[in-house]
This record gives sequence, C-alpha cells and structure tokens, in this order.
Amino acid sequence: MYKRSINLLKTCGIKFESGLTMDEILKIEKLYAIQFPKGLRDFLMTGLPISKGFYNWRNFELNNVEYIKSIIYKPLKDIDGLAEEVYWCEEWGEEPVSIADKVKSVRERLKKAPTLLPLFSHRYMPETVDDRPPVISVHGVDIIYYGENLEDYLEVEFGEKEQDEINFERISPIPF
Repeated sequence: MYKRSINLLKTCGIKFESGLTMDEILKIEKLYAIQFPKGLRDFLMTGLPISKGFYNWRNFELNNVEYIKSIIYKPLKDIDGLAEEVYWCEEWGEEPVSIADKVKSVRERLKKAPTLLPLFSHRYMPETVDDRPPVISVHGVDIIYYGENLEDYLEVEFGEKEQDEINFERISPIPF
C-alpha cells in the first residue's frame, strides 16, 4: 500500500531500513506509551525512513529514546512561553484575562487532546482511532493541516503536491 510513497521518498534521497516488526511496534508503543494509528503502523512496517528529519523508532539507545520523548512532548512544553499567541476558540467560553489563567486553561485542554506522534521534523500525526488521521504541522502555536492522511502529507512535503491542493473537506477533525 505504501510502495508509491516510499518510492517518492527514495527519489528524494530518503534512506530506509527494513520495516519494523510487530514485536518492535509493540515495544515502541509500550516504551513511549503511545499507539500508532493503523496507517502509520503499516507504513513503518513497510519501511522505516531514517534520513535526517525522520525519527528512528528502532534505535532504543537512551539518548534517542529521550530525544523522541522530548519531541512528543514539545508541543505541550512550548505552550508556556506562547500563551499570548494561542487562538482562543469561542466554544471554550470566555477567554481568561491573565496569561497565567490562560496557560492553565490551555494546559487542561491539552490533557484531553490526543498525543502527537512525530513523523518528520515538526510534522505530527495525532494518536487517534482513525486508521488514516491527518498530518499537522506544529511550530509553536502555529498549527496547520499538512496532509489529509499520511500519503497525502508525503506528497505535499516531498514535492508532488502543493499544500493548497489538500482537500480540507475530507480531513477528519482531530478531537480536542
């Protein structure tokens, strides 16, 4: 299923190792307290991209594990210094006046948000029950959709499709 995506990445110079085994997937999910959506799991079992910008899930050395954990939790940590820039949604109620209260409120909401699984650089996929969730770009509080699903994202990121060609109407909303 992901052969086309992998071929696209290889033509862009991305190096691959053999795909993860189910035992490795289970070890990774336990180690990081995550669960890969089916589409991402299938992709990683087909081939594991290891070039710069990608995350080597197979590397269980302590410094790599700590690095991946820091990337998983980076969006949560970044909120403290960026609370003034958070877009306040109407459905959240009245916006707090103080920055401290706004940070506290946003942190509480983030506890209910799905964990973000790093794919490439600052692109993430939410941990959801959806087999093919969207891919988002997270840079501080600047969060945008970057692909309808994994394949769509790879086409956008690696030059086969423009970001404005994404069919946003087909994107499954991220529960938050």
